[in-house]
This record gives sequence, structure tokens and C-alpha cells, in this order.
Amino acid sequence: MKATRYFFISLMVFTAIYSRSYAQLQVNGNLTPEEMVQFFVGAGINYSNVLYTGADTARGIFTNGGTTNLGVDHGLALTSGTIQNIPGPDNNSGASGFNSTPGDSLLSVLVGTVTYDACVLEFDFVPAADTAWCDFVFGSEEYPEWVGSTFNDIFGFFVSGPNPEGGNYEFKNIALVPGTDLPVAINNVNGFYYPEYYVDNTGGLTIQLDGFTTVLTAKCAVVPGATYHFKLAISDTGDGIMDSGVLLEAESFESQGSAEFMSFSFLSEFNPGLTEDVYGEINENSVNLTVPDGTDLTNLIASFDTPGGVIVKVGDQLQQSGVTPNNFTESINYNLDGVNVKDWVVKVDFLSKIQNHYFKNVSIYPNPAIGKFELNNIGDMDIVIYSLIGTKIKGFVAGEHGSALLIDNLLPGIYFVELKKDGITEIRKVVVN
Repeated sequence: MKATRYFFISLMVFTAIYSRSYAQLQVNGNLTPEEMVQFFVGAGINYSNVLYTGADTARGIFTNGGTTNLGVDHGLALTSGTIQNIPGPDNNSGASGFNSTPGDSLLSVLVGTVTYDACVLEFDFVPAADTAWCDFVFGSEEYPEWVGSTFNDIFGFFVSGPNPEGGNYEFKNIALVPGTDLPVAINNVNGFYYPEYYVDNTGGLTIQLDGFTTVLTAKCAVVPGATYHFKLAISDTGDGIMDSGVLLEAESFESQGSAEFMSFSFLSEFNPGLTEDVYGEINENSVNLTVPDGTDLTNLIASFDTPGGVIVKVGDQLQQSGVTPNNFTESINYNLDGVNVKDWVVKVDFLSKIQNHYFKNVSIYPNPAIGKFELNNIGDMDIVIYSLIGTKIKGFVAGEHGSALLIDNLLPGIYFVELKKDGITEIRKVVVN
């Protein structure tokens, strides 16, 4: 069979590749291993001690995958040949990079036979949360002709470090066919076995690989803050021809907790306008805070706690606890990106100004209002309208109005109506939409 494979390759090696220039997928091998890991690592992962073993032509990055049927837009590429054989079209069913490099002992144990042309990227990492994961696609020129043969090209993601259930992982492979303990290899996922995870790319226009998996996830339970070793390895099996590759989504190696605010506050040490710390009340996906009357809301710095690895943003601005100021004049939408994604509404109010209703006969309606509201049964009262940040909007002196008063032409926001009579002051809140 091996002689047949070489004969097949010799026929294909002269295949015209003029259409390669039109390939949509793009590759770049001009990165250091350190830069590649940086490209791969996402939120909640700190890495160090990067090591690469293999041919330099076998590794790199890919971009523009969103224009193809790959399912991943950009990321790392590790191959058993050359990354130049990844971009399409699929005009060579036996594309091979001849590296003549050794295989990998861990992959040989997984597949049960000798491996060749191993491409191995290793590094240490510290996770922020209790799970670490990444997304990848495995593809090969071995598909579909050599399914079921000894040319069972394979790759593995090996993790070493503390096992949360006790003991340690010793090069535990987490790259598995979903729902099984099978490593992802030619003979384990293809058009016959687990075809739901297989894409037949024969004759494809954008990618050279004859077949590849759908986007799969490698996942491992970890101890937050502990140190682990991660080894990504791919190789040929049985001989050193017909490239296989693993394409790993950029920034997909993550360790993030649930997208929750565990606490939210304005601390006086970061906000000179506050004489005491103010702590928020968390309710589902909203946070409500009460600040003293007259507090300037235009430049407050929030302090908050989230589970490990969670990214907090307001719009496009990254939020750092105890560092980033925001204008809380209106409610602010926070976006938390973790193991899930959740939007939170943070609302600040001067609730300390609101007292018991001394003037029970006075009515303010509608509330909420649109552009205007009306006060009834006000009699001889001094009335002042304040904005949310304490700016005086309008004032009415007793005797200058009748029993009713229309307040119109108001911009959307929160307003406070101060009622005074006979030495008694009452504050009412009105919401204008």
C-alpha cells in the first residue's frame, strides 16, 4: 500500500496550482512560537515557558477563514507537513510537505503505532477559573481514501497538572470525539464513524485539505491559580506523507467563570466626593446603588468582583475595578463575557433624599411621564425641580401658582421634585421617558 501511495503522490506532485493565488484562506509562518501562543490564548489564561519542536514550515497562523467552510475565522495552524498546503482550492488529493522529522511518543501511544513529522507546541499556563477549553478543527489529506488504514494521522492536546478530583493529570489527552474517550484521528471521525462531526471537502474551493472535522472543543477541569503544562501535538502515522493539520481558533484557549457581578460598589478611597463607601444591591442582572444627595455622578469609579477570567466592558471600553471612571447620570449597561455572556444594568439613585409622604394629597402624574408631568393639590408650596445630579431645573415660589402646575419640555431622565411648606420638606422622584 505504501508503494501505491508514493506512486499516487508522484502523479500529483506536478498538478498545476495556478488557482492557489485565488485561495480565500491565508497563512503566515513568520511568527515566533511565543507570538503564536499569544495569538491562541484568550481570557483567564496566563502562560509562560513556550517550547516548539518540529519543522518551522509546519507551523503558523491562518486568517480569513470566515470566507471559507472551515467554521473558524483565524487562529493557529500546526501541521505534519507545511502550512502552505492548507489554503485551497482542493486541487491535490495528496498534498505533502516532506519534513523528515521524528514523530511524538505520546501520539504513538494513542494511535498504537509509529508516528512521523510531529509538530509540537508546548507551554505552561495558570487558569483563572475552574475550567480551561479551546476550539479547533482537525483536517487531513488522508481523507477520505485512507480511512480505515494504518495511515491513521492523529493529534492530541495533553494536559499535566493538578486534578480537581485529586491527584494529578499526567499528559491527559483532552482532544476527543464528542461524547467518547476516542482521540480525534482519521479512523475515529470520518464519513463512516461519527459523520456528524465530519466535513467532506473533496473538490472544495477554499481549503486544500480533503476533509476536516466540524469545530470541536477540548475541555478540562482545572484548579484556579494552579500551574499546568499544555502540549499540542500532531503527526503523520504509518509514513511521513499526506499532510494533516489542526487549526485552533485564536483566543479560544480560555478559563472564565460565569458572567456575574459578585459585588459592585463606589469606594470612598477612589471617589473623593464620597465620605463613605456605597455598596450596590444586586438583583438578577441589575445593580442598584444609593448615593448621598448632591453626589456628582459624572465621574464615578466603580469597584466590582467577578468570577475569574470574566471580561467586563461598557460599550467598547474595557472596565477595570477601582480604575475606570464612568458617567452614572443615566443607567449604564455593562457587558460581562465569561463562560456565558450577560448584560447588566447599573443604576444610581439619590434614594437618601426620598422621605415619607408628608403631603399625601399632592399627586404627581403621570409617572413615568413622557416630556411632562403635572402636580395637583399643591396649594401654597415652594417647589423646586432637580435633575438626577442635583442641578436645579425649575423653581416655583409659593403664591405664584394655583392648585395645579404643569411641568413640560423635559428631557428623558430622572428628576426630583422638592416640596416645601410650613418648614416641612418632602422629595418625590419622577421618571421622564
